[in-house]
Amino acid sequence: MSVRVRDSGKRFPVPVPTGFNERRRMGDSMLSFLAGIALGGVFFGGLWETIRRLPGAGNPFRRMTVSFLLRVCVALAGFIAISRGGWVPLAAALAGFVLAREILVRKLGHTSYGLFGGTLHGNRSH
Repeated sequence: MSVRVRDSGKRFPVPVPTGFNERRRMGDSMLSFLAGIALGGVFFGGLWETIRRLPGAGNPFRRMTVSFLLRVCVALAGFIAISRGGWVPLAAALAGFVLAREILVRKLGHTSYGLFGGTLHGNRSH
């Protein structure tokens, strides 16, 4: 941003408050992180709903295929939009995406392996 001085016609930069760009980048990263959580919620929530409704489906293969394509298209469109801000917002969004998976696994059901815990394959204490 610059301001034109009337007399000379030269442009002089407008001083920016110290830390303004850092706060803006931090805010962008936080928004990207929250967007990643939302994308993960849509992706993994859609997967959960698809699996839950699979037994009553007339054509389970078609239901899984359509669900997969829709979820991947939504997630990729979101990540592409976020990546235009650079690699830092993209990394924050990916972290939010993974966190959304962990949250949904803990809320909706158990898994045999989790990033932050869970039981390993074959370790069921029988």
